[in-house]
Amino acid sequence: MNIAIAGAGIAGTYLSHLLGERGIEADLYDSMDHGTSCGYRSCGWGAPAGIGKYLATVDLDLADYCMDSMDSMEFDGLVARTPLCTINKPRLLRDLSAGLTLHRHLLDIRDAGDYDIIVDATGITRAFLPPCRSDLVLPTLQYRVKVEPLGGDPLRAGVYGTRIPGLGYLWIFPLGNGEYHIGVGGIRMDQHEAILQHYYDEQAHRYSFTPICSCRGVVRVASPYSSLPFSTLQSKEDGTRQRIIGVGESIGTVAPFTGEGIVYSMECARILAESWPDKKRYERAVLARFAWMRDERETLDYLLMEGKVTGPRLRDRWRFYLNARRSGIRLPLVEAFRRMGSLSRWVENP
Repeated sequence: MNIAIAGAGIAGTYLSHLLGERGIEADLYDSMDHGTSCGYRSCGWGAPAGIGKYLATVDLDLADYCMDSMDSMEFDGLVARTPLCTINKPRLLRDLSAGLTLHRHLLDIRDAGDYDIIVDATGITRAFLPPCRSDLVLPTLQYRVKVEPLGGDPLRAGVYGTRIPGLGYLWIFPLGNGEYHIGVGGIRMDQHEAILQHYYDEQAHRYSFTPICSCRGVVRVASPYSSLPFSTLQSKEDGTRQRIIGVGESIGTVAPFTGEGIVYSMECARILAESWPDKKRYERAVLARFAWMRDERETLDYLLMEGKVTGPRLRDRWRFYLNARRSGIRLPLVEAFRRMGSLSRWVENP
């Protein structure tokens, strides 16, 4: 059986390793050119420390990739301890792809016919699967910035939703050596540059900001349930059938509230490897494991509803609180619920 994995991001490279451990060889395809200075897709590079256990299964050590700790973060004025860190994603992907059969170009129609199974790990592109049942995406703009304090404390890591008109957030993730990823993402929002400039202007008396590079991106926040189908069959020229199976962001394994997807995509790859090649078992396991993402998507749909005049419901506030707990962020329950009332301001100008 000939297998191709289209996409050498986190999900694709990790899956290739896991299949290899089971004696299943796969060819990996990726052009490795995403139009960014680092050569990889835009994201904050933030991940929970729990990513270490996934790296250990392929003999990699989190300590080799950790750029800076985010053990203390601000969430719209509420400071909390977290198990989060920023990882060197380009280095991690290079190391994950080392030793794999990597074709440095996209899998095209001429190559595709050679394979019995194609794994669609192309993320937001979803190049081989049919469209999602109900897609939802979050456009982003991010800068890598050198930040120098003007006589005060260093810039604190943080995530801010109240700064965003519409449904989204601004993030500040430290990369070490005084550098940060500062970005903004929002659903149905087209004011990315203005929001970031307003932030820089607001903080100009405390910090000096020197942009190094910038990149735009799009994150799928649809949830796995709304990203069905996960697989499909298609006919090849010789009349045989070819299976397409999705993994990672291509099937929505990204937290709808936060856009966090690195660990969830690795977990999705693990589920696929353990289910291989039983597509029904795989689908059931993914939908069960990430059922909470369907709830978060339901909240987003509610907040984006036309003509809605009320803010988040009790269930929505509880889901946001659970999201924080799931990431290891220990917010005080009463204070967190009070602050989540600010969500009503997120949807003033959707």
